[in-house]
Amino acid sequence: MKPRKFVSPLSSLTLEWLSLIESSTEESKRTRLRAQAIRLSNERCSINEISKICQATRKTVSGWLTEWEKHEFDSLLEKPRSGRKPIIPETCHEEVIDIVKENPKQIKAAVSKIEEKLGKMVSVKTLKRIIKKNFVGSEDVNL
Repeated sequence: MKPRKFVSPLSSLTLEWLSLIESSTEESKRTRLRAQAIRLSNERCSINEISKICQATRKTVSGWLTEWEKHEFDSLLEKPRSGRKPIIPETCHEEVIDIVKENPKQIKAAVSKIEEKLGKMVSVKTLKRIIKKNFVGSEDVNL
């Protein structure tokens, strides 16, 4: 029979904190799931049972338990994720905003001008996100 993997026995205070994290609405769903998995492992639920309850793979649950043994509460937190590289790099945002400021009422014209100057195709939504991100007020650009 395969050896079973469980977390080391947890103190009552640690279990209380894990329960608080599980029921918290401020924590991400993944963080709450990890806390639940640790608590279930402490109750001697198998990895298969935990994976069914948390709807995660055995490998994922096993990783959560291993990370808990190494880092405890820090292992519950989300790590930064890479995401997609921006179409227009932040170094060009000022130039983009200047183009929009030339004629703020015609965003579609700004899109074609940006494409012409920077050689990058952007949508109106992307352009509005750049403007919003750079805190251009309504007195500067009226969208």
